[in-house]
Amino acid sequence: MELIDVIARVHFENPKTGSVSRKQRLRIIKPLAEYLAGLGLVDFLNPPQAVVKEYPKTEPESLGGDEPSTLSQPVQALPETIATPFRRGRRRKNSE
Repeated sequence: MELIDVIARVHFENPKTGSVSRKQRLRIIKPLAEYLAGLGLVDFLNPPQAVVKEYPKTEPESLGGDEPSTLSQPVQALPETIATPFRRGRRRKNSE
């Protein structure tokens, strides 16, 4: 059971917390805090931090072979085509 500090944004009444006035600080359990924040009644004082987990690589390590891997070879880039910008105004008609 994790307790979280919140501050009330508006006056409200809840069966678990009782009567709460605006700007009142509360220390309540996390599921209730998330529920009240979802309704827009409270703001978190110290927002809960998302836990970042690093997962092990799923690709096998190199076995040290002399042959270069086909997956690590760079792909040949296609030549870029540059579009010519339009001029201002109308195009001239050819007088030929």
